[in-house]
Amino acid sequence: MAVATRVTDLARGAFIGSYAGTSAAQNIHIGFKPAAILAFNRTDGDTAWFWTKALATQAYTIVALTAIQSSTVAGVDNGTVIGFSLPVDAVINENAKTYDFIAWPE
Repeated sequence: MAVATRVTDLARGAFIGSYAGTSAAQNIHIGFKPAAILAFNRTDGDTAWFWTKALATQAYTIVALTAIQSSTVAGVDNGTVIGFSLPVDAVINENAKTYDFIAWPE
């Protein structure tokens, strides 16, 4: 289980943190199922992505041009991880890259 590094956590507010990309599917534990996530590839400074519950299985990515990334990002509460899942993906979960993110609770 991947655990996000906590930068700040406002009670019942946004969770600001970071995760390490692996290019393999992973769950990120943040303590709640998010309603929205905004993340940025800090390592390369070239990609940002945004997901909301309403998007279900898609994340909007901004690389050089705005695009929809067909990646299954989802809220997770499986008894071990409460947070979000990341798929096998080289854009929003690139191996050896660090992503900063903000997640808002449901």
